[in-house]
Amino acid sequence: MSAAQRKIVIVSGASGSGKTTLAVPLAERLGYPLFSKDFIKETLTDVLGDGGGDLAASRQIGGASMELIWSLAHRAPHAVLEANFRPHSHYERAKLTSLQASIIELHCDCGTSETAKRFRKRAATSGHHAAHPLKDLPPEMLAEYDRPVGIGPVIEVDTRTPVDLDLVIAQVHRLLR
Repeated sequence: MSAAQRKIVIVSGASGSGKTTLAVPLAERLGYPLFSKDFIKETLTDVLGDGGGDLAASRQIGGASMELIWSLAHRAPHAVLEANFRPHSHYERAKLTSLQASIIELHCDCGTSETAKRFRKRAATSGHHAAHPLKDLPPEMLAEYDRPVGIGPVIEVDTRTPVDLDLVIAQVHRLLR
């Protein structure tokens, strides 16, 4: 399948910006498989353990989760990839480019203060998964996600208010043609 025929939709943004909330129904409506970093990371943590809440162990499992996403995406004719892609990472940009597909990016943003607030709230809930040991997003970490990755067309999604999924789907379909 040529790059023009392969379609990859990435859902990007900082942790807590609403990526998963958007990616799940988006993939379902597009009929594409969803490769979600958190879903993979949480599954691997359930199987391998959480390293006692060690941040280095969490990051290692997170890195393995991303490698699995890249591998799966290379083999899928179409997919939705959901992760906190880092726009300043040459490695991640090279991985996305190497997919040799038409890439559309949905970049979720609700502002840095709202993102940090959502992250803290999620981390404080009793159902918070052990795969995510951080309880707060420091400003330098938030700065890593200050813009879209920008490989292919970008649809900016303001997640401060409920997202009009029908409108987003219409924009994605228009760009997929």
